[in-house]
Amino acid sequence: MIRSLDSLRAFLSVAQHTSFAKAATQLNLSSSSVSRHVAELEKELGVTLLTRSTRNVALTAAGKILFEQASQIVSSLDELGDNLKESSEYICGDVSISAPWWFSAEFLPNALAELHQQYPEVIINLHSDDKLLDPNEGQYDIYLRFGRIQDSGLIAKEIVKNEYWLLAAPNYLKEFGLPLTPQDLQAHQVFAFRFTQSHSSWFFKQNKKQFRFNLQHAWLKTNNPAVIYHNTLIGSGIALLPALSVSNDVQQGTLVRLLADYQITPNRLENHLFLIYSKDKVRIKRVKCVIDFLAKSLKQYLHTFT
Repeated sequence: MIRSLDSLRAFLSVAQHTSFAKAATQLNLSSSSVSRHVAELEKELGVTLLTRSTRNVALTAAGKILFEQASQIVSSLDELGDNLKESSEYICGDVSISAPWWFSAEFLPNALAELHQQYPEVIINLHSDDKLLDPNEGQYDIYLRFGRIQDSGLIAKEIVKNEYWLLAAPNYLKEFGLPLTPQDLQAHQVFAFRFTQSHSSWFFKQNKKQFRFNLQHAWLKTNNPAVIYHNTLIGSGIALLPALSVSNDVQQGTLVRLLADYQITPNRLENHLFLIYSKDKVRIKRVKCVIDFLAKSLKQYLHTFT
């Protein structure tokens, strides 16, 4: 007999992610707490559910049976609880969101404040990181992400179109001159943004012409977009930045858009912003409310920058 639903949830999360650390993040617990829950469940059932090594976590035969049968039971219990809350029109509980750091800082504060006004009992757990997290891992309820995901059963709702613009400050251009072609950038100071590793090139496209500009000579490589932005503002070099974050600077003349007749990207040409989530998550009332709110709020706000 299973006495603790929390222990069962901990086991299911570890089994899903094959990782105690990822399960701990999803459940908002410490890894030691997750490990203790699983150990208590194994002791209670009298069987070993997981085999553990320094690099891997795997299900035993008993673990596979429990995972297959308990997953649906726990999902049904969650759905029942959400349906009861929905019937009372009372929205509460935690919702986790993953979003790029620069986007979170610039565009989410107002939206989240308005969300709190509408749903004061909903607690948002926001994870901001410019590492490219895989939504298929299901670590968070909602992902805000630039670029469509490939070969996935997840739902991707487009919020706004986005481009990357090549930019420099007027004082930089006065000193170093205006690049007229992508090849001219070889003679300029440039910045490279780093996710898990530095971008190695910028891709330029104009009609059928294509060109890759190698970033090996970039004098600054960083995972902090604010550093690149402010160094561009003070005239230290040329940067490739999201149009959403710099359109006001271009309108005000503090930054100049360069080579505007080219499509330019550090990764892929389609860099639209998407809300990404699974079919299971959208069935949870509080998650659906947050998805619907963000989709409407961000779409209205961000279209003023495009």
